[in-house]
Amino acid sequence: MVLKAPQPDLVDLHVHSSASDGAYLPREVVAHAREVGLKAIALTDHDTVAGVAEAQAAGAEFGIEVIAGVELSAEFDDGSCHLLGYFIDPANAGLESLLAEARDGRAVRNVKILQRLSDLGFDLTMDEVTSRVADGTLGRPHFAMALVEKGYVASWNEAFDKYLGRGKAAYVPRRRVGPEEGIQAIRAAGGLASLAHPRQLNRSVAETDAWIEQLAAVGLEAVESSSPDHTANYARHYHETAARLGLLETGGTDWHGREDVDIHLGLGRGSMLIHYDVVQQMKDRLAARRP
Repeated sequence: MVLKAPQPDLVDLHVHSSASDGAYLPREVVAHAREVGLKAIALTDHDTVAGVAEAQAAGAEFGIEVIAGVELSAEFDDGSCHLLGYFIDPANAGLESLLAEARDGRAVRNVKILQRLSDLGFDLTMDEVTSRVADGTLGRPHFAMALVEKGYVASWNEAFDKYLGRGKAAYVPRRRVGPEEGIQAIRAAGGLASLAHPRQLNRSVAETDAWIEQLAAVGLEAVESSSPDHTANYARHYHETAARLGLLETGGTDWHGREDVDIHLGLGRGSMLIHYDVVQQMKDRLAARRP
């Protein structure tokens, strides 16, 4: 069932396609956004901009504004975070070089993950894993999908909880991109950096606030305060944190098009309402930054 947007100016600023680990081609994602009734989306695939051109072409056809974006994976000493880059230049050489390094790191990591799963007794080939990605970034979610399809686990979450999550038997660390490096690359590509779903840092509220403040000092300009991961209390807290630090607030569903997750494009679990004025605020911030 497709949930329709109850207002005409709603947006979703955290969306994935098959260019990384989403279920639908970039064009299909935009077509679905039109069906839902969204005014704009940001395509934010993991460590790749491979789907942006197709999505923007579809946006021009369907009357949907498609923001060029990316979700960059960054790691620090004892954890990781995701950085959303908005209004980036997909052709920026520095950003593409960083993303290529991240993808190369994933490629080496994927071989090691497959070997660990084999050592655990799972009969799985790389061809069976790669069949789940069209032309983009292969990663742990694709291994999870393969494990589900072959009946080794009942769900994507079980695959991560038992085998693929940090510290589990088939987990393999990869090439580290520091948060500061990621923020600088996004800004150098003309974009605006936002911290994705800060609750997923899995730290106390005080520690998370300290991290946000540290990242703001090196160029972070927004926090994703609205996310299906956030309760009303968390959303309110991140709103207050953003206001205190002079950061913008972004919001998105982290939609992958997966049927086993009750997340709807543009609306999250049904009640998310991100208005277009959020997009305008980002445009204004970027305009003010330019000489």
